[in-house]
Amino acid sequence: MQKESSVTLVNQHIVGEPETSIIIPVLNEEAGIRETIDRIPKAVKETSEILVIDGLSDDETVVEAEKAGAEVILVERLGKGYAMQIGAELAKGENLVFLDGDGSYPSEDIPRFLKKVKTGVLVIGNAVPFIKSRKTLLEKMKLLYPSFWLTQNVFSRYGINLQDPLNGMRAIKKKDFLRLKLASRGFAIETEMDIKAFAFKLNIVEVPIQIVPRKGESKFLFNFRSHLKILHLLRSKKRVP
Repeated sequence: MQKESSVTLVNQHIVGEPETSIIIPVLNEEAGIRETIDRIPKAVKETSEILVIDGLSDDETVVEAEKAGAEVILVERLGKGYAMQIGAELAKGENLVFLDGDGSYPSEDIPRFLKKVKTGVLVIGNAVPFIKSRKTLLEKMKLLYPSFWLTQNVFSRYGINLQDPLNGMRAIKKKDFLRLKLASRGFAIETEMDIKAFAFKLNIVEVPIQIVPRKGESKFLFNFRSHLKILHLLRSKKRVP
């Protein structure tokens, strides 16, 4: 994990202790971050802190996030997983909600996730039924499917029955997240979270959501090699620490 000195707080305005920390890892998401934050229900904002974890964006992501009222935290550009872990460590809320900042996930559905979060529960968004019913959207997301099917097929062999295991919109208690001791710095973070939650016997609940094509172009790189390393944990039946 990176030294604390590499983390720069750009905007702190949260007063008191929030119940929930909404963590949004971003890199060059000026096109979608404002909408992502604006769609969060007012009632949720009143009891939550919004942490935008920015990997040193080259565009106006930080400016747009601050305009929307978020606290922006700058970190080195080491990947989505790293950004999520930094956000969780700095979070003041008891509940953690993760989502992407590209406008693809329904921020307005956060209350549904919080309603299901309780001790020992990992809540994951499930967009598969919606994607399958929208041929145009399915075409736009076809590049995600090889990794999706690989993960789902391996998971099913070990009793982890998830329709959308790579979904980036999820919620969990902070204490449970930290207990998982996640190590992935890239996009394999969701896969590792699912595997370790199963190993720790946390209940995993999927919440149906609708998604839309992302705004702008993602600069996060999908590290397929690191993804395969995590899947190897299941294939070899090694104990997840």
